[in-house]
Amino acid sequence: MIHKRLKKISDALSTFTGTGGEPKGDAEIYILNSLWVMLCAEFESCLKEAVEGHIDYIKAKKKITDVNVCLLIQNCYGDGKEKDNLTAKKIIGLFKKDISCLTYENFTKNKISRYKPDKVEELLNFLGIFISEQERAKIKMLQGIGQTRDSIAHGDFGTSITRKELESNIKEVEKIYQLLRSKLLPKKKAIKHLV
Repeated sequence: MIHKRLKKISDALSTFTGTGGEPKGDAEIYILNSLWVMLCAEFESCLKEAVEGHIDYIKAKKKITDVNVCLLIQNCYGDGKEKDNLTAKKIIGLFKKDISCLTYENFTKNKISRYKPDKVEELLNFLGIFISEQERAKIKMLQGIGQTRDSIAHGDFGTSITRKELESNIKEVEKIYQLLRSKLLPKKKAIKHLV
């Protein structure tokens, strides 16, 4: 799925009329900036879909042991008063495969942006999926992409990007997504609609 979404961004880039396929004029520069923001949005959306596929798999198999229970409790019950109300019965219930709090709302339907490496890793950790140092180095590429996205989205007119930079980052984002997707979905039963 991410490939189709990112291809739409690439297709839009091919309409630029400037030298070497770069944007010409304010309208095309505006479109280029918008496409950079869309790159992060598409990545985030596809990642959330993959996480939801993983949650569905765990719930269908009733395999709460596939989730890091300590982090799950933290994510489902928070840091505030809710955590104080976490009774031994609720904790034992989680250990006895009570997966009622394993919902999209606790992982993907919240207001947390998931296009920066630390937030991506945090999300996976909540699901009991941990990233190696080598994988962390690959995911780190999202930091610069996300910072540029934030600069554009918050109106920093000093942000200057090129079509070639965006094209290069489209390829990197797709590789990062494929890496994360492979960690989320069971190897034997990969969900085809997330490709």
